[in-house]
Amino acid sequence: MKQITITIDNQKINATEGANLLQVAKDHDIAIPHLCYHKKLSPTGACRLCIVKIEGQRGMVASCAVHVSDGMKVTAFDEELEEARKYLLDYLLSEHNEEYDGTYHDEFRELIYKYGLNNKENRRFPSIWKELGYPADETSPVLAYDAAKCIRCFRCIKGCDEVQGKNVLSFTNRGILSYIIGGFDKWGESECDGCGECIQLCPTGAIVEKPHRESINIENGIKKVRSTCPYCGVGCQLELWVQDGKVVRSNGVEGVSPNDGRLCVKGRFGYDYVSHPDRLTTPLIKKDGKFAEASWDEALDLVARKFGEIKEKYGRKSLAGYASAKTTNEDNYLFMKLVRLVFGNNNVDYCTRLCHASTVTAMLRSLGDGAGSNSIEDYETSDCMLVTGNNMIETHPVTATFVKYAAQRHDAKIIIIDPKWTPLVKDAHIWLQPRLGSDVALLNGMIRVIVKEDLIDREFIEKRVEDGMEAYEALKALVEKYTPEYTEEITGVPAELMQEAARIYAKAERPLIATGMGYSQQVTGTHNVFCLINMMLITGQIGREGAGLNPPRGQNNVQGVSDVGASPFTYPGYISVEDEENRRKVAKVWGVDPDELDGEKGLSTVEIMQAAYDGGIRGMYIMGENPMLTDPNLNHTEEAIKKLEFLVVQDIFHTETTPYADVILPATAFAESEGTYVNSDRRVLRVRKAVDPPGESRQDWEIVAEIARRMGKPLGNYRHESDIWDEIAKTAPIFAGISYDRLEQHGIQWPCPDKGHPGTATLFEERFNTPNGLGKLHPVDYAEQSERASEEYPLILNTGRILYQYHSSTMSRRNKALTDFANDAYVLVHPTDASKFGIADRQKVKIISRRGEIENISVNVSEEVLPGELFMPFHYSEAPVNRLTRDELDPYSKIAPFKLSAVRIEA
Repeated sequence: MKQITITIDNQKINATEGANLLQVAKDHDIAIPHLCYHKKLSPTGACRLCIVKIEGQRGMVASCAVHVSDGMKVTAFDEELEEARKYLLDYLLSEHNEEYDGTYHDEFRELIYKYGLNNKENRRFPSIWKELGYPADETSPVLAYDAAKCIRCFRCIKGCDEVQGKNVLSFTNRGILSYIIGGFDKWGESECDGCGECIQLCPTGAIVEKPHRESINIENGIKKVRSTCPYCGVGCQLELWVQDGKVVRSNGVEGVSPNDGRLCVKGRFGYDYVSHPDRLTTPLIKKDGKFAEASWDEALDLVARKFGEIKEKYGRKSLAGYASAKTTNEDNYLFMKLVRLVFGNNNVDYCTRLCHASTVTAMLRSLGDGAGSNSIEDYETSDCMLVTGNNMIETHPVTATFVKYAAQRHDAKIIIIDPKWTPLVKDAHIWLQPRLGSDVALLNGMIRVIVKEDLIDREFIEKRVEDGMEAYEALKALVEKYTPEYTEEITGVPAELMQEAARIYAKAERPLIATGMGYSQQVTGTHNVFCLINMMLITGQIGREGAGLNPPRGQNNVQGVSDVGASPFTYPGYISVEDEENRRKVAKVWGVDPDELDGEKGLSTVEIMQAAYDGGIRGMYIMGENPMLTDPNLNHTEEAIKKLEFLVVQDIFHTETTPYADVILPATAFAESEGTYVNSDRRVLRVRKAVDPPGESRQDWEIVAEIARRMGKPLGNYRHESDIWDEIAKTAPIFAGISYDRLEQHGIQWPCPDKGHPGTATLFEERFNTPNGLGKLHPVDYAEQSERASEEYPLILNTGRILYQYHSSTMSRRNKALTDFANDAYVLVHPTDASKFGIADRQKVKIISRRGEIENISVNVSEEVLPGELFMPFHYSEAPVNRLTRDELDPYSKIAPFKLSAVRIEA
C-alpha cells in the first residue's frame, strides 16, 4: 500500500493512501470530536461533529467520509469549526434526556462537558425530549433501550448488520420522531440473541445492559482486567469490569484477535456464575453417606492416602484421571504430570474423547497435526466455506460473524452439510441435508464429481501427497461406484445439489472447511474426516492463507489440554508415549528416570469407565468434568462410578457427578485464576485473575501439586503459573518461543519455535507435519451404522448444543441472563412423525432407547429435522439425553456416537 504525507493543523503525518481521514487523525492522537464513527463500521456522517476544512474544498466536510490523498492539508480545529460543533451538540442535546446514572460510558456527555453545554445558560435550544414522547423498551432479557437518549447515530444498526451479520435493528417513524426497534417492534419479540454488540457501540447510553445496573457506578472506580472467555473455543478477549470484588460487566476487547471486540451472549452476560451462592467453598468428605466440611489438610491427606493404598493394593494401572477443557493449560499440565509420575500410568483423558477426537485422529494420520490449519479471521476473506456438522452460529457465534461477513459483504459461497437445519442456512448458497450417518457416502460422491470433471490439482498431488498419483488412483477407484444417483439413494441429498457443491469447493480460491461434532461424534467419525481430507488434498485446498481444515473446539481450552499432553497416547506437543526417545526427552525435562514413565498407551475416557465397571480401575480423580451428564450410555457410566473404591471430584459447583464422590475439592473459576488457554486457531491466550475466589477454594494446579507432594512425588517448585508455562515450553517444542511476557498484549499461534518467531497463522504452507512431510490419502468406503431404526425403535436421535447453554450447564444455568433466554429441555420432531405417532406440539413425551429412557420432555414440532430423525440438546440434567446414547466406539479415535441412537417416542 502506498504511503503518503498529509498535514493536519500544521502537523505532518504519514498515512496509507485511501485511509479514513478521521481514523488517521485518531491514530495520531488528534481528537477530532465524533459520535457516529467507529473504525469497525462503514462511515455514516450522521452526527457531523467530525467536520474539518480541507484546502481546495469548499465549506466543512465530515472527516469520517474522507479518504486521504497525498499532500492533503486539513484544518481540524479553529474557531469556526468549534462553534459549529458546539451548535450541533446543542441541537442534539435539545432532543436528548441527559439524566445520567453512572452505569455506562457516555461519549455524548463527555462532549457536552467539553463544550460547556452542561451549563444550561450556554445553550441555544430548549429541551423538548419530554414533549416528543419517546418510548423505552425493556422487553429484552439483557438490555434496555431509551429512545430519549438516542441520537440516531446508526452505530447499533450497523454493528448488528455489518459486524454481527444479524440485521435485527432498524428505525421506525421518520425525522425527529424516529427511534430504534428490534425486529418489527419490541426487542424481546425479535430475533435479537443478546450478543450486546449494540450496547458496546452505543455512544450515549440509549442501549445499556440490564444486569447489575443497580450496583455499578463507574465514577466510583472500576477495576478493568483483560482475560479470555471461559465458554467456547473461539477465545474471545474480554475486559472484565470489577466493582466491590465482583465481576459486574464484560466487554469485548477492540483491535485484538480473535474477536476484535465481538462477543456472544455468553461472553457478554455469562459471568454471574463466578459469584453465584452455589459455589463450592470448602473441601467436603463423605462420612456415613453425607458430605461434611473438612479442612484442606484433612481432605488432601485422605486423598493422598487412599490413592496410595489403591496403587499399592491393585497396581499402578488401577488409578485414572479426567483432565478438564474448562481449566488452564497450567492446571492440565500438572494434572497430566501427576497421573504419569505419581499414579504411574497414562490413564489420563478428558472430554476431547467425547467431541473432536476423531477429527484430531484423522488429521494426525493424514496431515501430521490435529489442530486447525488457519486463523479464525481468515473466514472473513474466504470465497467458499464448507461447514460440515457444525452449528457455528449457536456453538461458535463469533467465528460465525466472520463467516457471515464473507457471505453478506463479499458474496462468498457457504455450503452446509447437516441433517438438521441451523441458522447459518439462511446465509448458505447450498444446504446438503444427508440422512444421519451417511456422510462418507456423500463425500465420496463429491470426490467422484471432482474426479470425473477433472477438478483435481495434479501438481499438488504429485508434490505434496504420499505416493502421488498412485495414491490418487486408488481413491479414484474406490469412489467410482458413488455415482450421483447411488449417492442420492444412500443420503437423500439431491444429486444436482451434491454436484454443484463439489464444483464450488474444488474451484474456489480460498476455501475453508469448518467441521464440527456432527461429523466427529460417530463410530465412523474418523472416516468422515478422512473423506474431507481426501477431497481437500486432491484439490490442493490446504497449505495457504484462507485454505484448509478448521475444527472449531467446543470448549474454551479443548485445544490446549491436548497440546499440553493430557492424553492417554501423547505427551505435550503430540509425541507418542510409546516411543522410548520421547520418554527420555520428557524425563529429562521433569528430572526423573525414563523408567518411571509408562511406555504403554493409557485408557481413553470411555475405556476408563468401562475399566471401572470391569474392576480394572479402582480409583479416579476427576477435575472439572461432569461424566454423569456428558458421558454416553449414562446408566452404564453410573454403574461404573458406583463400583469405584475411591472418587475425587474437583470443581466449582456441585454437579451430577459430585454425589458419587468420596471427596469434593473446591476450585477456582476463570475470573479467579491465572494461566493460559489455547483457542481453536492454536492461539495461546492469557487468563488473568480479576477477583478473589470464594471461601477456601484454590486454583486447580495448586491442589494437584499438593496431592502429588503428599503422595511423595513433588511435581516441581512452582512459584507462579508462568513457571509452569516455562516448563511446558521446554517440554513441547510447539510452544518453545512463547512466554507470559510475549502474551501480555496479544495471543501467539503455535508452532512458535523461538523467542523471535511471530507465531504461525497458517499451517502446512511448505510441508505437512508427517515424518516425510507429505499428506496421506485414506480411501474409505461407506458402511451402514450398526445401530439402525427398527420396528421397536423407529426413530434416530441426534444430540447437540444450543446458543444459551454450555456443556453440562453447571456454569451457564447460573446466569439469569442466559436462562431467561432458554432454560427448558425439548425434542425436535418432524411434523410427519408427530402425526404418525400422535404427538402434539408442546406435549410432554417419554423417549426410550435400548439403553435407557427419559421422560417429561417437551416436543417442538419442527421441520428443522428430517422425517425419522429427532434432535435434543444435551445440556439439561432433568433431561439427561445420554441415558439414551450408546458407548460403542470409533475404533481409531475411541469416540462415542452421540449423533445416532435408535429410539421410540411415547406420549
